[in-house]
Amino acid sequence: MSRPNETAFTAFSNTVYDMAGLGRLFDQINLIERSLFKDKQGMISEKARDYLTGNIIAVFEEVEKVGLEPQDDQGQLKFLKDLMTYLQNLPVVKVTVAFESTHSYVMKLNNQISGYLGKKCILEMIIDEDVIGGAIIEFNGKMSDQTLKIKLHDELVGLVEKSDAKIASGAA
Repeated sequence: MSRPNETAFTAFSNTVYDMAGLGRLFDQINLIERSLFKDKQGMISEKARDYLTGNIIAVFEEVEKVGLEPQDDQGQLKFLKDLMTYLQNLPVVKVTVAFESTHSYVMKLNNQISGYLGKKCILEMIIDEDVIGGAIIEFNGKMSDQTLKIKLHDELVGLVEKSDAKIASGAA
């Protein structure tokens, strides 16, 4: 993939944080692909303006302004296909929490995890009411349980062991 395309594609990936947002972006790109050549000339933002909402038009305008979008129809179609491939290959991090997360929470968590990874990732948010505080994070086959459930369990086991040891030493 060429460096300019990667720069352009990063602008799009920076607008999504979770699988739901990625799905919406895929839907918009698919709609653009299907409608790209319907009697319209010009850049993608001009062709798509009548039937797309949201910030995707602004992202296309940004990319066009710096000259990163092809001007011909075939080049634009290839650009969209390459963009989809790029987005599909973003790493996915599964995050299990006890509550439905706000968009703001997902954005902050995504930025933090992407920072740790050193590259943009997409969060797969899972709700599990059995989680007690914190989150369970899974990536590349590895899991990190950062919930209070584990900490509480360990603390309770420690208390029981101390209590048992005290009873055993007092009985002797």
